[in-house]
Amino acid sequence: MKKIFLIFVAIPLLASVNITISAGGFFPKADYFKDAYGSTILNFAAEGEVSFGSLALFTGLDFVKKEGELTYSKEKVNLTLVPILAGLRFYFMEYFFVDAGAGSWQYSEKTDFDKSSGSVTGYFAGLGTKYKFGDSTYFRFRIRYTHAKKTVEGLESNLSGIQAEVGVGYSF
Repeated sequence: MKKIFLIFVAIPLLASVNITISAGGFFPKADYFKDAYGSTILNFAAEGEVSFGSLALFTGLDFVKKEGELTYSKEKVNLTLVPILAGLRFYFMEYFFVDAGAGSWQYSEKTDFDKSSGSVTGYFAGLGTKYKFGDSTYFRFRIRYTHAKKTVEGLESNLSGIQAEVGVGYSF
């Protein structure tokens, strides 16, 4: 019974909960990735955060869907990328933050004749700013570097790159 009280009553009194929806661009590092899908890929994200003063825990997921073209065969290829992330964020000077964490980047590539999918484990570090307007709503800008790369049987999956996002959020 004490655990239920702690989870549902005490934590909301000590912490604030923030929900953010954002959109932005992903700028891949790997040349073969840029050749197939271009140098900028639009992404959407949703994130939940529980903050205790200047320290916060967060988790979220991004969604990317992009059609590209293979370099040599000119065959159409469709990419779906869903990173699932968790991390720690530190707020300083009221409006600025740095964050770091790890996650699993789930991917799927499909052509007319082939399909591949898998996951890449990686980590990230970023920084951003939050501007409040109204009592509970805010505007956020974030930039993040991601390192997510693995090699299996001589083939490299490199989903590393820079991501920049703008979003709106609500604090409870």
